[in-house]
Amino acid sequence: MQITEVSELGLRSAVITLARSGSPMRIVLFPMVHFGLPSFYRQVARRLAECDLIVAEGYDGPSSTGLAYAIAFRLTQQHGASGLVHQDIDYRALGVPVVWPERLTGPGRRDRLSWWGWLDVILLVPVLTVMAAVGGRGQLLRRGYEASDDSDPRLFLRFLQKPLLNDRDDELVAELARIHDVRHGEAIRVAVVYGAAHLPTVIQTLHEKYGYRAVRGGEWLTVIDL
Repeated sequence: MQITEVSELGLRSAVITLARSGSPMRIVLFPMVHFGLPSFYRQVARRLAECDLIVAEGYDGPSSTGLAYAIAFRLTQQHGASGLVHQDIDYRALGVPVVWPERLTGPGRRDRLSWWGWLDVILLVPVLTVMAAVGGRGQLLRRGYEASDDSDPRLFLRFLQKPLLNDRDDELVAELARIHDVRHGEAIRVAVVYGAAHLPTVIQTLHEKYGYRAVRGGEWLTVIDL
């Protein structure tokens, strides 16, 4: 099952609903690409406002990874780069309770990056700029953002694999397991707003441990036009 897809039309993200037999609770996955068209983030925010609980990545603030990609695309003058923005969903404006599994502390103002966010930008921009200059936007998107439920994501900066991917996968899965244990008998929609690379583990674990399966008829949202 595709989570995100890169084709000649662009980069798309699937909104995936997971359900379990005998339980009214639904888990709605929003595979995030941390930079894209403003319309993509508006569509995601509109759908999040219809959910009962949101499980979100990081903290309530802009995405450092998305900012790094946006800078790299502009530095290499990729087609359409000026129309792309980094992820910055205002969760407080949605009126829905939000859980942050990583329990990070933001910089105080939601429109500012934390110090570790700026470190992320400093580390990523040179690498992404070279990759975009050599392979172009299509190759960079396929390498960094195409995912399916059986993907085994690997970061190109391998020393970041455990803290940025594996450990955060574990925190997310633990939070979803806690929500399932406490609220699986309620008719609620739990939104999961995390980078697409984290969701193969979520899909696999929820299926193996609790029997959650994807509901047919999911929708696709356009993230970037190629």
